[in-house]
Amino acid sequence: MSADGRAAPRQGGAPGQSPVPWEPLFHEKSRLYWPIRARAEAFAGCASFPPVEDYNRALGDGFPVRFVEQPPRPRRRGRRGPLDPSALYDARIHVEGCVPTRPSNWHDFLNMLVWAAFPRAKAALHARQHRAIAARLDPSAEALPRARTRELDGLALLDEGGLLLLHDARRAPLLADASDLRRCAGEVQGAVQRGEAAALVFGHALYESLLRPGPTVYALVQPIPCEGPLPAAPDALVSLADARLCDALRSPGSFAHPERSARLPVDERVLCA
Repeated sequence: MSADGRAAPRQGGAPGQSPVPWEPLFHEKSRLYWPIRARAEAFAGCASFPPVEDYNRALGDGFPVRFVEQPPRPRRRGRRGPLDPSALYDARIHVEGCVPTRPSNWHDFLNMLVWAAFPRAKAALHARQHRAIAARLDPSAEALPRARTRELDGLALLDEGGLLLLHDARRAPLLADASDLRRCAGEVQGAVQRGEAAALVFGHALYESLLRPGPTVYALVQPIPCEGPLPAAPDALVSLADARLCDALRSPGSFAHPERSARLPVDERVLCA
């Protein structure tokens, strides 16, 4: 996401295969991959993009969703019929437990790895989006409303470009002035270096932006205060962030004002100890 709140750019090209070639050790490109690194290592032996069915094998039988290959969209011809709410992306996830996934596609592959790391938060996010979209649909509608609500904007920005900031609430408050980007970055950098905060990339578009270095991308920050020292183990940090973000997503009215959220650069020098 840019500093003015736009979503992080996806890699260019057609909506099918990713133009960036498969790199089995992509997670070694940046320390910011650490929340999904253990899950990514399951695919480190693949010589090419793993097929979608391999995602489910890696995640195991008890995982709450399945990843299903999304067929190419047919070209629209003639008049549309009424929109089928059950066929929408979030409905398929929340109602059917299926995540439509494009094969050989970095964006969707990284989305799967975020699901693997943050299953509770991802499930709560798509349930929330499903309810918000369903509440706006007219039974005779042939398409979704052109404009999203601010709630849907906030949820989409979190899903694509969110950064979770666990921090020890007993210490000095962080991000008090969200409008001062440089001050926010300096505060967080200091807290991370002192072990008082941990930054976890959540948005899969942010992970995708790390594949090819380019202009600085900014993330929407979700602070997660903790009453005490942070866990030392990486898996414990991820599990705590997953549970706390799930709770926040279940809170009515949360994420409805993304313009008030702080932004931080997706930069190892700021976000990594």
